[in-house]
Amino acid sequence: MEQVSTGTRLSEGVGERGTLSEAARQRTLDAIRDYVARAHAAGAPIVCISTSVMRRASDGATFGREVEALTGARLHILNGDEEATHAFLGETYADSGDGARIAVVDLGGGSIECAVGVDGVPADQLSVEVGAVRLAEHFPATLGTAAPEEARLAALGARAEARVALAPFAGLAPVDQVRMVGGTANTLAAIALEDPDSAPTVRDRGDLARDVIDAIVERLLDLPLVERIIVPGMVAQRADVLPAGAIILSEALGRLGVTTARVERNDLLLGYLARIGSAASPNG
Repeated sequence: MEQVSTGTRLSEGVGERGTLSEAARQRTLDAIRDYVARAHAAGAPIVCISTSVMRRASDGATFGREVEALTGARLHILNGDEEATHAFLGETYADSGDGARIAVVDLGGGSIECAVGVDGVPADQLSVEVGAVRLAEHFPATLGTAAPEEARLAALGARAEARVALAPFAGLAPVDQVRMVGGTANTLAAIALEDPDSAPTVRDRGDLARDVIDAIVERLLDLPLVERIIVPGMVAQRADVLPAGAIILSEALGRLGVTTARVERNDLLLGYLARIGSAASPNG
């Protein structure tokens, strides 16, 4: 099985313009062409899904038709509850089930989702329209182009906005465990693994503490973008928006009433594929 992930930042500038940028459209279409070629070479069926940005962009339907023409498959634009549900199903796919109340948090560029359930069955879902790209664009001094003092001041504003936006997450507590999926969480874990103080915890249990997340934010805010990019563990394409994304995850943990979360790789895509596979099965 081949698994490839390509960040194209389709949501870039959507918050300001309300439409997709031409550059982002082309980056995304180029990535899709590559995926279509890989799928055809492997003889694999093609499934297309999209998340927050396609719900927000006024020209999302037009772009969706371009994607469908390129892939030959219907594009399923997930709503917020579907995003949360599929992330939960993907992350808990192989769980044996021990009765623990588990929350799965999935942060994207334009929104964050959380689903809570027991033994692999989601019971409550929430989607909040605040994401790494969206928050960073609202507080551009966090992007790595401003002086550290200005970046820290902007980060305080970003944290306050995230805290307010994530207030509904408190209604999902209490939970026994939080699991975080998505590029922001995995990049933070990779950076933490390079830190002698936090590496043993992340390596041994896959745990990422809220204070470690906040420490990474402070470290990145002191660095210009050219230096953020080369931080060990950093994914270069996330270097500008990572502080904003990390702030959102930190505040999400606070609202859920926990200090530590487990970082996982199984996510929404696995959950979606598992669900449609089950639906197609005679016994599903």
